[in-house]
Amino acid sequence: MQQLDREKRWYNKIVMTIRLRTAFFIIIGLLALWFLYIERAILTPFILAGIFAYVFNPIVNFLSHKIRLPRVLSVIIIYAVIVGVVINLGVFLSGRITDESSQLSTYIRDITQTTKEQIRGLPEWIRPAAEEALLSLEKSKLFSPEYLLSLFPQAISRIASFVLFLFSGFFFLKEGRNMFDKFLVFVPNDYKIEVEILFRRINAVLSGYLRGQIFLVFLVSLVLFIALSVLGVRFALILAVFSGFAEIVPIVGPIVATSVSALVVFFAGTTNFFLSPLQGAIAVVIIYTVVRQLQDYFVTPFVMGKITKLHPLIILFSVIAGEHLVGPLGLILGVPIAATLRIVLEYSLDKVNEHSQRSIASKR
Repeated sequence: MQQLDREKRWYNKIVMTIRLRTAFFIIIGLLALWFLYIERAILTPFILAGIFAYVFNPIVNFLSHKIRLPRVLSVIIIYAVIVGVVINLGVFLSGRITDESSQLSTYIRDITQTTKEQIRGLPEWIRPAAEEALLSLEKSKLFSPEYLLSLFPQAISRIASFVLFLFSGFFFLKEGRNMFDKFLVFVPNDYKIEVEILFRRINAVLSGYLRGQIFLVFLVSLVLFIALSVLGVRFALILAVFSGFAEIVPIVGPIVATSVSALVVFFAGTTNFFLSPLQGAIAVVIIYTVVRQLQDYFVTPFVMGKITKLHPLIILFSVIAGEHLVGPLGLILGVPIAATLRIVLEYSLDKVNEHSQRSIASKR
């Protein structure tokens, strides 16, 4: 009997220790999340560096494991190639983007002035709403060079943050796996295998989603730029880049991009195929619809592979909530964070069900 009581006390002591340890890690995790949230303004270069490392880590692994190059040299090669590509693209695109944005800004001002005169002939009941919409358009700096430059992350616009981004990205690529191994040292032995399994699942979702999203943005921008250029659409580069990044926001983004491009073509016209403004706008809508259908049926299933396993409404809510909480970075990170929470929740529910089944079996 005494032996049974000692075993029972020993068991209760172990359970209490495990609960205290679990509560400790939960509290530490919540405090860390709270600290990261209130300091989110300084996290931009680190987050961008993490995304950068996720995207290019497979290439570094290939160079270091298959070709047998030192990992540091592999990272340096990646950096050299990327810097060269960015410089050349910057020289090629920056002038055209600035020129197109200036032209578009001037064109909008001309259209606004013409519309002012036409509004005066509208009925009294609709004139105030039309004047208010026109005033909002005048005050808007959309498509101006200043607005386009402001879309770049703060890590790029400030030299110090950019240097921090480069340093962090280099460190993440070089020490990514070692960092996780060092983190596992602080995890209790009873949970190390489970944490590693959970991390691998999350890592697969994050890396796959980010690489797929970047590829889709680039692919959509390229295809639309070629199509709009063939059609002779003015401001083709700006519209194509804007449409590519609009793909980040599911459902709403492509609709907005199609509407904006069609309106621009309707007012600015096209230079090829002798299309009227209305015919040009219809042609643009058809092009965007075809590109979207090809993307949904042929590209997205293979590139994304249903990585996140989230309902479209949850994806939309995650993107909007992410942008509301942390700004432009939230557009990129909203869906991966939601997918991570799904993985953690499913894993926790599996453990709870497993524990319940064991309890039922032990009582039998």
